[in-house]
Amino acid sequence: MMTIRTRNTLRSALAALLLAVAAPLLAHEGEMGHVPEDGSTVQGTPEEIGIHFDGAMRITQFDVIGPRGRVSLEDQPGNDPTEEYHVRPAGDLEPGRYEVRWRGLARDGHMMSGTFRFTVED
Repeated sequence: MMTIRTRNTLRSALAALLLAVAAPLLAHEGEMGHVPEDGSTVQGTPEEIGIHFDGAMRITQFDVIGPRGRVSLEDQPGNDPTEEYHVRPAGDLEPGRYEVRWRGLARDGHMMSGTFRFTVED
């Protein structure tokens, strides 16, 4: 026959095990890095602008906003999940501050979004 203390110890161990197993299932994909790096200053137009994730993400929006508004990009997000999304500006970027705004759909169905910034110098 189990004592109350043994039963409580087993319940605690089972709860800890369930939390350890469930935590990765509840995690969303997260940002792993940006190109250019968030807060960085680059000389001239960057060859590519992008973001890396630690899991597959379907990018639904990727906008670059500069001193004169939205920047034209060579590509637009597709429907395929990806761990990396990179685009090239359609033309040269003038000096100034730029903000990248993105949205994506994680594998678990959660909508994710974020921003990062960089500065372009001559």
